[in-house]
Amino acid sequence: MKLFMKFFFILSLFSIFVGLVTNSHAQTKGELIVNFAYAQEKIRQKDTWKIYLSVTDPEGNMRQVVCRIEQPGESYYKPSIIYLKKGMEKQFAGYFTLDTRHTNELDDFVLALSILDRAGNIRKTLRFPLEFDTSAEPMKPLPPDMEKDLNRRIGMIDIDWVLGGGA
Repeated sequence: MKLFMKFFFILSLFSIFVGLVTNSHAQTKGELIVNFAYAQEKIRQKDTWKIYLSVTDPEGNMRQVVCRIEQPGESYYKPSIIYLKKGMEKQFAGYFTLDTRHTNELDDFVLALSILDRAGNIRKTLRFPLEFDTSAEPMKPLPPDMEKDLNRRIGMIDIDWVLGGGA
């Protein structure tokens, strides 16, 4: 019986220890912080669309951005994968571009940008709607206090505009 009690006591201590370690890890694993996110919702077809983004990862673990076009009731487009440059693992700020010259008969859509960590886990997904409008205003200027940080291109979103263009 004493052996059983010792085993039970050690097992209890081990469970408490594992719980503390797991709990402390969950507390340090923070959400990505989106400092700024903006994309003009209406542009003229054939314009280059800019999606501005400033994101911070407390863990410094960001690796890539996967961009997908979402259209209800439509087929899918092959996603575009943008690998973040060295030094952008903890924080990045700038813009992504999407060339809409080859979207001849494309309806409005939503661009989903998913930020992945080194292990390939999706840490955050942001969605930006886009409507094509011939009377759309020219690109609005960035807020003056953000212009310096956001006025650099992070990557070009390379979408194959042929429906069902990939796996």
